Amino acid sequence: MSYAAVHKAIRERFESEWGSTTEYQLPQVKFDPPENASWVRLNIKDAAAEWASFGDPGNNAERNFGQVTMQIFAPSGKGEGVAIELADQAKAVFRSWRDTTSGVRFLVPPYARQIGSGKKKWYQINVVAPFQFDDYS
Repeated sequence: MSYAAVHKAIRERFESEWGSTTEYQLPQVKFDPPENASWVRLNIKDAAAEWASFGDPGNNAERNFGQVTMQIFAPSGKGEGVAIELADQAKAVFRSWRDTTSGVRFLVPPYARQIGSGKKKWYQINVVAPFQFDDYS
């Protein structure tokens, strides 16, 4: 499958599963974060590729890897409770999900990484979900 098909499937999955939980920003879409409410940003990053199989032309499988990062932002100074609850929900979006149309697979469990806030307005937790898909040429 193509990067375009995989990214489209990931965006659609996120939007359908996240619903109206909070406002969210999709990749490369203009967004104004809310002033005092939690929100999330979806990032899709492609990474490495390797040969999964060799054969005659048209029978070679290229395995592509990447990761989805859901950056969760909660107002700073109110504790990590809301952010942690949103991280639990974010982990469920891609846990063990496979899309038969695009071929994208999430085989590794998503995990949360606390970023914190420092002296910033937002407390941040990132939920990372590694994925892979095969492309045949």
